[in-house]
Amino acid sequence: MWLNVWAQIADLTIIAVLLRCMTPILLAAIGGLISDITGVTNIGLEGLMLVSAFTSIAVSAASGNWMVGVVSGVLICVGMSYAMAFFHIKLKVDIVITGFAMNIFGSGATIFLMSKLFQATGSYNPSNLDKIPVVNIPFIENIPYVNKLFSGHSLMVWIAFLAVLFCFIMLYRTPYGVHLRAIGEAPDSAKSLGIPVGRLQYSAMAWSGVFVGLAGSFMSMGMTSMFVKDMTAGTGFLALAVVLLGNRNPIGVLIGSIIFGLAKTFETIFQTIPNSPVPSQFVQMMPYVVTVLALVVFAIRKQNRQKKGLVAPAAAKS
Repeated sequence: MWLNVWAQIADLTIIAVLLRCMTPILLAAIGGLISDITGVTNIGLEGLMLVSAFTSIAVSAASGNWMVGVVSGVLICVGMSYAMAFFHIKLKVDIVITGFAMNIFGSGATIFLMSKLFQATGSYNPSNLDKIPVVNIPFIENIPYVNKLFSGHSLMVWIAFLAVLFCFIMLYRTPYGVHLRAIGEAPDSAKSLGIPVGRLQYSAMAWSGVFVGLAGSFMSMGMTSMFVKDMTAGTGFLALAVVLLGNRNPIGVLIGSIIFGLAKTFETIFQTIPNSPVPSQFVQMMPYVVTVLALVVFAIRKQNRQKKGLVAPAAAKS
């Protein structure tokens, strides 16, 4: 078994698997970060990803164009995120309740629509699907190792890395980002300075919908070529953990996504090894064990910072 694992590490196959596994986590975590930094935690990442995954593959199969499918998935996620913001900001519904309602809705609605529209119960696998394209770099395709590092990956993988750069610039290099961070740290003070708190929170939730929509589209049209009921399998909750582990910073979110992506990668590798002595149930729980350990590390780190006076006790409770 370990020889098979080492072989996939030695020939860099593990890199391709890692990039594929971490991309939806990273995109969803970027979306969660932008909303969380304004004080509105988007608990509904899981449901939004499911809706986007189903919408993207259904529209792409009907139109024959992957871009139309991805844009459709993103737009519906933006609309649903905006609706969540309306319930929380305007109607004063607790964001946690709103988020869990979105998760339940996403799971139920996609199963219902898949059954009614395509007469499918467990999965929908269109034969004429136009998938998200793979980027091949011609002049490095014949260079050993280098080609596996930089070529042959889905376009959405590169979009995910660009999303980290975009998020960093937006949050730390623009007045808009300064205002977003200000209303997350001290909303009353920001409001007294004339910053439109509610409007910025609406916009942050819309941005959250954009990146979560991209994550969902990739799961059904990049990682796979089908939609399976509840196919996110906790990816949205992993993304929320990544936001905390990454200290609400785009670079930290990238590092956290790599860690969680590695856990998913080894889960995939162990499941593909024939006659593996490791029980499949143990393999499947690896990403969630990593989640628990990561949150323990985050709690210890936060407690140590509080003892050193770097975090105010009131902030530590929030």
